[in-house]
Amino acid sequence: MYVKVINPKTHGKTEYNNSGSCTKLVNYLSKEDNEKGLERELYFNHDKDRISSIEVIRSIDNNCPNIEKNEAKFYSLVVAPEPDEMQHLKNDPNRLKEYVRDTMDIYAQNFNKKDGSPKNMTGNELVYYAKMEHNRYYKGTDEEVKKGNAKQGDALPGDNTHVHIIVSRKDKSKEIKLSPLVNSKKLFSREAFKDKCCDHFDEKYKYEGSGKELKKHIVMRDGTIEERIAYINNEYEQKKALRDKEEPLTKEQKPDISKQQTPKQKPDNEQGYIMGM
Repeated sequence: MYVKVINPKTHGKTEYNNSGSCTKLVNYLSKEDNEKGLERELYFNHDKDRISSIEVIRSIDNNCPNIEKNEAKFYSLVVAPEPDEMQHLKNDPNRLKEYVRDTMDIYAQNFNKKDGSPKNMTGNELVYYAKMEHNRYYKGTDEEVKKGNAKQGDALPGDNTHVHIIVSRKDKSKEIKLSPLVNSKKLFSREAFKDKCCDHFDEKYKYEGSGKELKKHIVMRDGTIEERIAYINNEYEQKKALRDKEEPLTKEQKPDISKQQTPKQKPDNEQGYIMGM
């Protein structure tokens, strides 16, 4: 499960600039609408479906009074299940919408006060709108484009269902500022948010391993030597159990734990995705 808070300063697309109106982003997220006509996807929020783009723009743009000109007015999130996770949901868009609403509850609950105590908020107190998309597109930097096998802008093959979320900087009361990109894990931990979202998917839908790459990254980066060794051993035993069903493994195939190195990754790139969304 890929869950990310997009940082407009590093994302590269000007549509994600969040210091002004969300109109550009809403228009950008309408890129699949023309070919779908009346079957196009509309927005949904915590308690309502089929919300128009005009209503989204009006609601988000008018929810942040007294915000300085260059301050963030909204934030963008992406929730993108793996193809096997969508199959586990029986490719049911309503079940994915249900999960996104749960994700926004977790998002709200993840905000803390300055002393580190929770703000005790729920998704119903947020002003957010989500839109489901079914395609991702090749970028000019993709290998298939460089090799001439695909053109920039062509749809990627396979199931690429994902959901974009636009959430206001302020809550419904227009009094409480909420900043998921704040540089303080005490106020909002992005890793904890992602981890909780993955755990929730596993628990709610009886799935296993939606957050395994994130958990591995955190253990290998922050864990003690003993914790890293334990994780590698456990990972090996799980893979060995699967392989042994087909053919026995020789002793020489067991990994040399002493030579394992901690991956040098940035906190917000836990799962190594490059999303052309």
